[in-house]
Amino acid sequence: MGLGLFSSNRITRKNILESLSGFLDVGYKSLVQGLDETFEGKMEINENQKNELMIASMLAVSEATIKTWGKLAEEKEIAGKKAREIISKKYFSDAKEFEKFEELFNKRSEEYREVLQPENTELVIQFGQIFCAHFLNKKSIAEVEADSRNLAIMTLVGGLFINIMAEVKNFFDETMTKCVFDW
Repeated sequence: MGLGLFSSNRITRKNILESLSGFLDVGYKSLVQGLDETFEGKMEINENQKNELMIASMLAVSEATIKTWGKLAEEKEIAGKKAREIISKKYFSDAKEFEKFEELFNKRSEEYREVLQPENTELVIQFGQIFCAHFLNKKSIAEVEADSRNLAIMTLVGGLFINIMAEVKNFFDETMTKCVFDW
């Protein structure tokens, strides 16, 4: 994404939140499309699975935002619930449905963060394994690993997660060097 989306070199919180919403939306749709193409339209994605895909996209955007700006209060607001609330309006019909999703997101985030370490050389597979366990409603990662057909989902989702996170981080890095933030 270029800086053409902003009319000047002054960036507001609203501009950033709108950009994050776009990244969340594109990431989610990329994951859905990637699975659909991988399985040539033979896989029906149910509501629970859509939530798992949304979590993966949101986590990629949140992690990139935190890695860019750290964990200060303003940045936590941008990386946190505010950004998720914007996209929730597109995908959730009511507040209770979103609250339920938010609880699931927080639970999954804790689990994923165990593998989201800079020194982890197996992040793609490990992220994919955790994702598959939930997406395919398996009781354990061992159950996911027992079926070699799950390797495609593990690597696809893990790879897309890394790509989404990298693109968002690159966008923020470029934005930070060329713009002034008007919080």
